[in-house]
Amino acid sequence: MLKFILKDIEGNISELQNPVKVNIVSSEDAVADSIDAVFAVTGEIPLIQSINVKDGIRTVFNGLVDRQTQEVTESGTLLTVRGRSMECVLLDNEALPQTYCMPSMPLLMKHHFNALGFKEYRGSREAFSGQIDIAKGMSEWAVLSTFCEQFLGCKPKIDKNGIIDVTGEECSEKIYISSDKCLSLKKIFDRSSLISNIYARTYTGGTYEMPLENPLAKRLGVTRIRYVNSVDSKSGTVLTAKNIIAKSQNQYQRCEIDYAARILCEMGSELLIDGKKENLRVYELHYTLDRNGEHTKLYAEVKR
Repeated sequence: MLKFILKDIEGNISELQNPVKVNIVSSEDAVADSIDAVFAVTGEIPLIQSINVKDGIRTVFNGLVDRQTQEVTESGTLLTVRGRSMECVLLDNEALPQTYCMPSMPLLMKHHFNALGFKEYRGSREAFSGQIDIAKGMSEWAVLSTFCEQFLGCKPKIDKNGIIDVTGEECSEKIYISSDKCLSLKKIFDRSSLISNIYARTYTGGTYEMPLENPLAKRLGVTRIRYVNSVDSKSGTVLTAKNIIAKSQNQYQRCEIDYAARILCEMGSELLIDGKKENLRVYELHYTLDRNGEHTKLYAEVKR
């Protein structure tokens, strides 16, 4: 059973169980996870600041409340909260425009993320040669993701304890499901996702000569060409080009599952159906709890 722990703006904590309705969405295409939850309550509810959801001892959602609604009806009082995971703090705050030479995570933590409540991170402490330019209008999340892409070759994450993770480590979680509980299972082969060739420009004054080929696209007879300028780090690197090829391969073969149970897992978790290893990794989930029970829509791709 899920437990919902709410903290109000005065720091008081209350625990709610047996919600009327819950929706939790997590996706690699969205920086922050989201939650919409409705509870039957009594009395006046104080202003809620944050919501933490636990499945047993495990935290499956931790974030701030964006919107709170209290509705009095003939059948009772309903409290509705809408929130996003802690990434929303970096998304919602604009960074001070400036340029850093020899940037590092300790430097960015000190000048950007500590003041927003992020006191810890995991990953490199190295100061890198080069610079990072923070333009007017960039969010603090854009600062973090730009640094990670340019110098660490990874995407940042914020774990359920509010710790920034720039290690680039892949998720090691495995999710086992039974086909007997699948309300539906759809397999998709999407040729339009494939990029067949990327040509990279690797030095100033050079042309787009460095070729990268997607063997899967070649085997399937797909031609879709892209160009990456790896001289200007803002436009991409050779690693960026390789990642584009890899992502297009993964997106080619996907599956969508409607599952008659609760699954709240990390993005990138390996999905095993009836114990079969098919290199499926979860990239999106939609969990719902309502009067009909619990079910989860899982979206997974075949990692090659």
